[in-house]
Order: sequence, then structure tokens, then C-alpha cells
Amino acid sequence: MTDRKSVSYTFERPEDFEHSNQPAIDIVVDDTGAKHWMSNRAMPPTSYPPPLTPDAIEKLKNMKGVIVREVSQQD
Repeated sequence: MTDRKSVSYTFERPEDFEHSNQPAIDIVVDDTGAKHWMSNRAMPPTSYPPPLTPDAIEKLKNMKGVIVREVSQQD
């Protein structure tokens, strides 16, 4: 079983959001099956998808203009 990690992702500029948001959504949906997750209303927004596999995280990190941050889990 693959270890999933909680991450957030945002975009460097609003233009990056316009070009990369749908591909980022597709990566998350393909990895998790989820269709909805939290995002704030900033421009560009920060999104908090369900925990992702390392492969999906790497795909997001490799996208131009996408910033991925690990979310620490506090017990």
C-alpha cells in the first residue's frame, strides 16, 4: 500500500492558475477519486486536496508555476 501525504498547492501567478489549474485538478481526481476539496478564495488560490500518492505529488511539483507544500500532521 502506498503512503499518502497531505499537501497543499498554489500557483506562482494568476496566469499560472489559469493555465495549470485544470491539469492539477485532473491529477488529484485521478489519484484520489475525490471531486471536491478545500480551496481558499485568494488569487491564485491555495488548495488542500485529500492525501496524495508520491507519484501524484511529483506530477504536481513538475508542473510549471505550481507550488506544492507538505502539510504537517499534528497528533
